[in-house]
Amino acid sequence: MRQLTLLGTGTCQIERERRASSVLLELNGLPILFDCGHGTLQRLLEAGIRHDQLEHVVLSHFHTDHISDLLPLLQAGAWSQRDPRSTDLHIYGPPGVRRLLDGFLHLLGHDALTQPHYQIVAHELAEDSFQIGSYSFESHSLPPAGNQGLRFTWNNRRYALTGDSSFHEQEVRTLTGVDLAVIDAGHISDEEIVELAARTQVGTLVCSHLYRELDARALQERASARGYKGTILVGQDLQTFAL
Repeated sequence: MRQLTLLGTGTCQIERERRASSVLLELNGLPILFDCGHGTLQRLLEAGIRHDQLEHVVLSHFHTDHISDLLPLLQAGAWSQRDPRSTDLHIYGPPGVRRLLDGFLHLLGHDALTQPHYQIVAHELAEDSFQIGSYSFESHSLPPAGNQGLRFTWNNRRYALTGDSSFHEQEVRTLTGVDLAVIDAGHISDEEIVELAARTQVGTLVCSHLYRELDARALQERASARGYKGTILVGQDLQTFAL
């Protein structure tokens, strides 16, 4: 299976319809999670992936609504009587991810979150590119949250994911020439969403991390009036896109 699934399109707000930030990539049977906010593990199960099948988690930054389900992921892997973990768990993130995981283990105890027959491996993304299995990814710094955006190419199409970010030139460069992008639309205005679409000409711009309701039709009309040729969508939890 080759698809992208929006597991959580929400924020720190507690809502019926949306869980916090998370995107699932499935690349020929390899599941990769981008961010892990509250509600992610339940959505992951609804998307057909058990927690113990997940071996790779990429964190954009360390705000709670992007990492809070890491703790239940670790605990379930160590102690759940249903599908306990048997393989290593690799967690990628900006500098500080190793300190974050060490802090969890120091506070709660290694015995609470791990077992001796597998490892929790931290990967600090200090370089512009990194590998997960045979797949290459680009890591892009997106101010102001110390956020690492993700960009990759699959079957000659380009994709990008962002966590918290504001409208700035680095975001424009990251999204330019991309076929499908899932962006943080909660921290930028409608006008900035329209400007991003028009300047980058991203093929499909999916608005996620939503603090407010967005009118996709109105955004599309305004962007098209500025020469945008693609499509603007407002994401929903468990919405999928073929890769």
